[in-house]
Amino acid sequence: MQRHWLVTLQNLAATGRQWDTDVSGVLLQDQETGSVRALVDLASDVHWQAELERVGDVYRLCGQWQGLIRRRCSRCNADFDWQAEGQSAWEFQLGDEPQHAESESVCEYVAPPGEINLLDLLREDIWLAWKADVICSDSCQGLCQGCGVDLNRETCQCAQDKSDHPFAALRDLKLGD
Repeated sequence: MQRHWLVTLQNLAATGRQWDTDVSGVLLQDQETGSVRALVDLASDVHWQAELERVGDVYRLCGQWQGLIRRRCSRCNADFDWQAEGQSAWEFQLGDEPQHAESESVCEYVAPPGEINLLDLLREDIWLAWKADVICSDSCQGLCQGCGVDLNRETCQCAQDKSDHPFAALRDLKLGD
């Protein structure tokens, strides 16, 4: 583990800390690094801008990230680089979580001295932004329902059923994403 991705909250300077960096895709995909499941199929490094500050007893990490992930289009089944982006928003407090918390706290409690792994936080943010179905472009025509040809690259040659059955009107229905 590269030590510069570990931050100790008790050692945080009064001015806080900022990052504007490209996090190596190789490092984020490394199974041996960190405790959050490694990312797969990153097509680029991940650009991350973040700021860690202390407000009273709470440490706040806020920022944004973006990168490319190799994905498969849900319409045409082609591989493409999906532009993934999202926000980082974390709050930490030192010590044990109160036994009788009055409110729903979004704050994570960490044992002193409060060592946090920034790579794990970034990985978790990326996994939370994951979408099950992504498309290569808004204009993707997908695959022919009859013969399976990629309609973005070829014209379908299969015979269209023009019969007058009760569901024929559904053929012209345009479904959104």
